[in-house]
Amino acid sequence: MISSKTQITVRFAETDAMGVVYHANYLPWCECARIDLIEKLGLSYVKLSDSGIHLPVIEACLKYKNPARFGDTVEISASIREKPGVRIKIEYEMRANGKLLLVGHTVHAFVNELGIPIKPPKEFAGVIMKAFDGKL
Repeated sequence: MISSKTQITVRFAETDAMGVVYHANYLPWCECARIDLIEKLGLSYVKLSDSGIHLPVIEACLKYKNPARFGDTVEISASIREKPGVRIKIEYEMRANGKLLLVGHTVHAFVNELGIPIKPPKEFAGVIMKAFDGKL
């Protein structure tokens, strides 16, 4: 398993009329954690995109447990538990104030500029496999 942690401070604009984070705002936080995880492995999400390889979300599942509120510091854990192929699954847990806020995952497909599924680039796959083998 590969994992990392990222923190987000809830902005007022991310809350709704009930004073809690609007449900759709959790997905961009997943993206922040996902990019942070990839970059902590020494890979560049920007470089991947600039080379014409993209990772669109093809599945998202979020289960909300407790709300986050304005000013909370949310810790986001992002994990890759399965070795990726054409698809990669990232799992998330979010916590604030000692409470579990959310569990979920996103699944991404490696695609070229035409949107055609492809295998992950060798550099990307090599780094991920080394991380799984504990060699990073």
